[in-house]
Amino acid sequence: MTESIPIEQIVQELQIVAQQLVSVQTQVRELEATIVHLSNQIDGNSVYQQVGPLLVEVDDLDSLKHSLSETCSQLSEHAEKLSVRESELRTAYESAVKQFESS
Repeated sequence: MTESIPIEQIVQELQIVAQQLVSVQTQVRELEATIVHLSNQIDGNSVYQQVGPLLVEVDDLDSLKHSLSETCSQLSEHAEKLSVRESELRTAYESAVKQFESS
């Protein structure tokens, strides 16, 4: 892999993947905190969801929790894939550096 891809390209992709990973992990943590907060919500209290520039009252709290859980799960899976790709790129980078140093 490192023979055909320049080290600069590996570094650039590694930076992009690392940034995406941090962003997705942050989204997952925010969703998890939101789900916990909704679970602690007192019955009868209104809950609002942002839809575009509007705040709309949620009619079905269970449906909202389910939707947020699904999104959280999907983002967690994506974060795992990004983490694997980040590891692959780090290995490729280390290999490219060793190859460069030995030539």
